[in-house]
Amino acid sequence: MGKSPGQSASAIESLLSERSQFEQWLAKLAASSAPESVREKVRADYEKRLATVMVSLREHGDAIDAELRRHESNRDDLEKREASALETMSEAELRHSVGEFDAGKWDEISRSQKAALDGIRSELKRVREEIGRLSEVQASIAGEDAKEEPPPEPVRPPAAAKAAPAAVPDNTRTAPRPDRPKDELDFLKSVAVEQSSSLSPQAAAGNKLPPEPPAPIAPPAPEPTSARPSEPASPARSSGSSSQAKTLKCGECGTLNRPTEWYCERCGAELAAL
Repeated sequence: MGKSPGQSASAIESLLSERSQFEQWLAKLAASSAPESVREKVRADYEKRLATVMVSLREHGDAIDAELRRHESNRDDLEKREASALETMSEAELRHSVGEFDAGKWDEISRSQKAALDGIRSELKRVREEIGRLSEVQASIAGEDAKEEPPPEPVRPPAAAKAAPAAVPDNTRTAPRPDRPKDELDFLKSVAVEQSSSLSPQAAAGNKLPPEPPAPIAPPAPEPTSARPSEPASPARSSGSSSQAKTLKCGECGTLNRPTEWYCERCGAELAAL
Protein backbone atom coordinates (compact mmCIF):
# COMPACT_ATOMS: atom_id res chain seq x y z
CA MET A 1 0.00 0.00 0.00
CA GLY A 2 1.38 3.39 -0.97
CA LYS A 3 1.77 6.28 1.38
CA SER A 4 -1.07 8.74 1.66
CA PRO A 5 -0.50 12.39 0.66
CA GLY A 6 -0.46 13.33 4.34
CA GLN A 7 2.23 10.78 5.19
CA SER A 8 4.33 11.79 2.21
CA ALA A 9 4.04 15.45 3.15
CA SER A 10 5.05 14.63 6.74
CA ALA A 11 8.07 12.62 5.57
CA ILE A 12 9.11 15.38 3.22
CA GLU A 13 8.81 17.97 5.96
CA SER A 14 10.98 15.84 8.24
CA LEU A 15 13.62 15.38 5.58
CA LEU A 16 13.61 19.08 4.74
CA SER A 17 14.05 19.89 8.41
CA GLU A 18 17.02 17.53 8.68
CA ARG A 19 18.53 19.00 5.51
CA SER A 20 18.24 22.52 6.89
CA GLN A 21 19.78 21.43 10.21
CA PHE A 22 22.83 19.83 8.57
CA GLU A 23 23.38 22.88 6.37
CA GLN A 24 23.34 25.16 9.43
CA TRP A 25 25.85 22.93 11.26
CA LEU A 26 28.20 22.92 8.31
CA ALA A 27 28.05 26.74 8.10
CA LYS A 28 28.89 27.09 11.80
CA LEU A 29 31.64 24.48 11.55
CA ALA A 30 33.56 26.68 9.13
CA ALA A 31 33.86 29.41 11.79
CA SER A 32 34.97 27.02 14.55
CA SER A 33 38.45 27.29 16.11
CA ALA A 34 38.79 23.56 16.71
CA PRO A 35 41.82 21.72 15.31
CA GLU A 36 41.70 21.10 11.62
CA SER A 37 41.71 17.33 11.98
CA VAL A 38 38.67 17.43 14.29
CA ARG A 39 36.78 19.78 12.03
CA GLU A 40 37.46 17.58 9.02
CA LYS A 41 36.14 14.54 10.88
CA VAL A 42 32.92 16.31 11.91
CA ARG A 43 32.48 17.86 8.47
CA ALA A 44 32.76 14.46 6.82
CA ASP A 45 30.08 13.08 9.16
CA TYR A 46 27.66 15.96 8.45
CA GLU A 47 28.21 15.75 4.71
CA LYS A 48 27.59 12.01 4.75
CA ARG A 49 24.34 12.38 6.69
CA LEU A 50 23.25 15.24 4.44
CA ALA A 51 23.85 13.06 1.39
CA THR A 52 21.63 10.36 2.94
CA VAL A 53 18.87 12.93 3.42
CA MET A 54 19.19 14.05 -0.21
CA VAL A 55 18.88 10.43 -1.36
CA SER A 56 15.67 10.09 0.64
CA LEU A 57 14.34 13.33 -0.79
CA ARG A 58 15.13 12.07 -4.29
CA GLU A 59 12.98 9.05 -3.58
CA HIS A 60 10.12 11.43 -2.77
CA GLY A 61 10.63 13.39 -5.99
CA ASP A 62 7.14 12.72 -7.30
CA ALA A 63 5.60 13.64 -3.94
CA ILE A 64 7.61 16.86 -3.87
CA ASP A 65 6.35 17.78 -7.32
CA ALA A 66 2.74 17.14 -6.25
CA GLU A 67 3.22 19.15 -3.05
CA LEU A 68 4.71 22.01 -5.03
CA ARG A 69 1.75 22.08 -7.43
CA ARG A 70 -0.65 22.04 -4.46
CA HIS A 71 1.03 25.05 -2.88
CA GLU A 72 1.06 26.92 -6.19
CA SER A 73 -2.67 26.35 -6.59
CA ASN A 74 -3.23 27.53 -3.01
CA ARG A 75 -1.16 30.65 -3.75
CA ASP A 76 -3.30 31.50 -6.77
CA ASP A 77 -6.48 31.14 -4.71
CA LEU A 78 -5.15 33.35 -1.90
CA GLU A 79 -4.13 36.05 -4.39
CA LYS A 80 -7.69 36.09 -5.79
CA ARG A 81 -9.14 36.38 -2.26
CA GLU A 82 -6.79 39.24 -1.49
CA ALA A 83 -7.86 41.12 -4.61
CA SER A 84 -11.54 40.55 -3.78
CA ALA A 85 -11.13 41.87 -0.20
CA LEU A 86 -9.40 44.99 -1.47
CA GLU A 87 -12.16 45.61 -4.01
CA THR A 88 -14.84 45.22 -1.27
CA MET A 89 -13.10 47.78 0.91
CA SER A 90 -12.78 50.22 -2.00
CA GLU A 91 -16.47 49.89 -2.84
CA ALA A 92 -17.52 50.42 0.80
CA GLU A 93 -15.29 53.46 1.07
CA LEU A 94 -16.85 54.92 -2.07
CA ARG A 95 -20.41 54.34 -0.81
CA HIS A 96 -19.46 55.99 2.49
CA SER A 97 -17.97 58.99 0.72
CA VAL A 98 -21.14 59.63 -1.32
CA GLY A 99 -23.35 59.30 1.81
CA GLU A 100 -24.92 55.87 1.31
CA PHE A 101 -23.06 54.24 4.23
CA ASP A 102 -22.88 56.02 7.55
CA ALA A 103 -19.78 56.00 9.71
CA GLY A 104 -20.88 52.99 11.76
CA LYS A 105 -21.43 50.73 8.75
CA TRP A 106 -18.22 51.86 7.13
CA ASP A 107 -16.26 51.04 10.32
CA GLU A 108 -17.85 47.60 10.52
CA ILE A 109 -17.03 46.73 6.88
CA SER A 110 -13.54 48.19 7.16
CA ARG A 111 -12.66 46.16 10.30
CA SER A 112 -13.93 42.88 8.87
CA GLN A 113 -12.15 43.29 5.54
CA LYS A 114 -8.90 44.31 7.20
CA ALA A 115 -9.00 41.22 9.42
CA ALA A 116 -9.66 39.05 6.38
CA LEU A 117 -6.82 40.70 4.48
CA ASP A 118 -4.42 40.15 7.38
CA GLY A 119 -5.22 36.42 7.48
CA ILE A 120 -5.02 36.06 3.70
CA ARG A 121 -1.70 37.87 3.49
CA SER A 122 -0.21 35.86 6.34
CA GLU A 123 -1.22 32.57 4.71
CA LEU A 124 -0.02 33.82 1.35
CA LYS A 125 3.38 34.63 2.81
CA ARG A 126 3.70 31.14 4.28
CA VAL A 127 2.67 29.46 1.03
CA ARG A 128 5.12 31.51 -0.99
CA GLU A 129 7.94 30.55 1.36
CA GLU A 130 6.97 26.89 1.06
CA ILE A 131 6.96 27.16 -2.73
CA GLY A 132 10.42 28.66 -2.62
CA ARG A 133 11.73 25.90 -0.35
CA LEU A 134 10.24 23.10 -2.48
CA SER A 135 11.60 24.71 -5.63
CA GLU A 136 15.04 24.84 -4.03
CA VAL A 137 14.77 21.15 -3.10
CA GLN A 138 13.86 20.31 -6.67
CA ALA A 139 16.88 22.23 -7.91
CA SER A 140 19.14 20.44 -5.40
CA ILE A 141 17.83 17.03 -6.43
CA ALA A 142 18.33 17.91 -10.09
CA GLY A 143 21.89 19.03 -9.30
CA GLU A 144 22.68 15.82 -7.43
CA ASP A 145 21.34 13.77 -10.30
CA ALA A 146 23.51 15.69 -12.71
CA LYS A 147 26.58 15.04 -10.54
CA GLU A 148 25.95 11.30 -10.42
CA GLU A 149 25.53 10.98 -14.18
CA PRO A 150 28.82 10.10 -15.82
CA PRO A 151 30.05 12.76 -18.18
CA PRO A 152 29.64 11.86 -21.81
CA GLU A 153 32.71 10.48 -23.45
CA PRO A 154 34.29 12.88 -25.85
CA VAL A 155 33.73 11.98 -29.43
CA ARG A 156 37.06 11.20 -30.94
CA PRO A 157 37.50 12.12 -34.54
CA PRO A 158 38.35 9.22 -36.82
CA ALA A 159 42.00 8.69 -37.42
CA ALA A 160 42.99 10.54 -40.50
CA ALA A 161 44.26 8.17 -43.13
CA LYS A 162 47.62 8.97 -44.57
CA ALA A 163 47.12 10.73 -47.82
CA ALA A 164 48.54 8.77 -50.69
CA PRO A 165 50.74 10.73 -53.04
CA ALA A 166 48.66 12.10 -55.84
CA ALA A 167 49.27 10.34 -59.11
CA VAL A 168 50.59 12.59 -61.80
CA PRO A 169 48.25 12.47 -64.82
CA ASP A 170 49.73 11.44 -68.10
CA ASN A 171 48.76 14.69 -69.78
CA THR A 172 50.92 16.69 -67.35
CA ARG A 173 54.13 14.98 -68.33
CA THR A 174 56.54 17.04 -70.31
CA ALA A 175 56.26 16.30 -74.01
CA PRO A 176 59.55 15.59 -75.77
CA ARG A 177 60.91 18.56 -77.66
CA PRO A 178 61.23 18.11 -81.42
CA ASP A 179 64.74 17.72 -82.66
CA ARG A 180 66.14 20.81 -84.28
CA PRO A 181 67.38 20.44 -87.83
CA LYS A 182 70.99 19.53 -87.98
CA ASP A 183 71.70 21.90 -90.79
CA GLU A 184 70.62 25.49 -90.19
CA LEU A 185 70.74 26.13 -93.92
CA ASP A 186 68.17 23.38 -94.53
CA PHE A 187 65.94 24.91 -91.88
CA LEU A 188 66.10 28.36 -93.48
CA LYS A 189 65.39 26.85 -96.90
CA SER A 190 62.28 25.11 -95.56
CA VAL A 191 61.02 28.39 -94.10
CA ALA A 192 61.62 30.18 -97.39
CA VAL A 193 59.75 27.47 -99.32
CA GLU A 194 56.74 27.80 -96.97
CA GLN A 195 56.67 31.57 -97.43
CA SER A 196 56.93 31.33 -101.21
CA SER A 197 54.15 28.72 -101.34
CA SER A 198 51.88 31.01 -99.30
CA LEU A 199 52.50 33.80 -101.87
CA SER A 200 51.98 31.65 -104.94
CA PRO A 201 49.08 32.31 -107.38
CA GLN A 202 47.48 29.00 -106.36
CA ALA A 203 47.39 30.15 -102.72
CA ALA A 204 46.11 33.55 -103.77
CA ALA A 205 43.36 31.86 -105.81
CA GLY A 206 42.06 30.25 -102.63
CA ASN A 207 41.17 33.69 -101.28
CA LYS A 208 37.48 34.24 -101.93
CA LEU A 209 37.59 38.03 -101.50
CA PRO A 210 37.04 40.07 -104.74
CA PRO A 211 40.05 42.05 -106.05
CA GLU A 212 40.17 45.68 -105.15
CA PRO A 213 39.50 48.12 -108.07
CA PRO A 214 42.53 50.08 -109.31
CA ALA A 215 42.93 53.58 -107.99
CA PRO A 216 41.96 56.32 -110.51
CA ILE A 217 44.88 58.01 -112.25
CA ALA A 218 44.90 61.75 -111.78
CA PRO A 219 45.39 63.80 -115.01
CA PRO A 220 48.77 65.53 -115.35
CA ALA A 221 48.88 69.08 -114.12
CA PRO A 222 49.24 71.72 -116.90
CA GLU A 223 52.71 73.13 -117.22
CA PRO A 224 52.95 76.78 -116.14
CA THR A 225 53.42 79.24 -119.01
CA SER A 226 56.42 81.49 -118.87
CA ALA A 227 55.87 85.20 -118.41
CA ARG A 228 58.15 85.95 -121.36
CA PRO A 229 57.42 84.55 -124.84
CA SER A 230 59.71 81.78 -125.76
CA GLU A 231 62.50 82.84 -128.05
CA PRO A 232 62.36 81.38 -131.48
CA ALA A 233 64.79 78.67 -132.07
CA SER A 234 67.75 79.70 -134.15
CA PRO A 235 67.94 78.00 -137.48
CA ALA A 236 70.15 75.07 -137.77
CA ARG A 237 73.61 75.90 -138.58
CA SER A 238 75.49 74.12 -141.21
CA SER A 239 78.68 72.43 -140.44
CA GLY A 240 80.58 75.03 -142.35
CA SER A 241 79.07 78.11 -140.66
CA SER A 242 82.00 78.37 -138.31
CA SER A 243 84.25 79.14 -141.31
CA GLN A 244 82.10 82.02 -142.58
CA ALA A 245 83.61 85.56 -142.30
CA LYS A 246 82.05 87.98 -139.83
CA THR A 247 80.71 90.66 -142.09
CA LEU A 248 77.49 91.68 -140.34
CA LYS A 249 78.07 94.70 -138.09
CA CYS A 250 75.95 95.34 -134.98
CA GLY A 251 74.26 98.67 -135.05
CA GLU A 252 74.49 99.02 -131.30
CA CYS A 253 78.03 98.12 -130.36
CA GLY A 254 79.65 97.79 -133.78
CA THR A 255 80.77 94.20 -133.24
CA LEU A 256 81.11 92.11 -136.38
CA ASN A 257 79.01 88.95 -136.51
CA ARG A 258 78.51 86.18 -139.01
CA PRO A 259 75.94 86.89 -141.63
CA THR A 260 73.79 83.98 -140.42
CA GLU A 261 73.42 85.36 -136.86
CA TRP A 262 70.15 86.95 -135.70
CA TYR A 263 71.53 88.63 -132.55
CA CYS A 264 74.81 90.26 -131.61
CA GLU A 265 77.21 87.91 -129.94
CA ARG A 266 78.39 90.70 -127.64
CA CYS A 267 75.39 92.83 -126.63
CA GLY A 268 72.56 90.61 -127.82
CA ALA A 269 70.93 93.29 -129.92
CA GLU A 270 68.94 92.20 -132.97
CA LEU A 271 70.94 92.34 -136.12
CA ALA A 272 69.48 93.94 -139.23
CA ALA A 273 69.04 91.64 -142.16
CA LEU A 274 71.22 92.25 -145.19
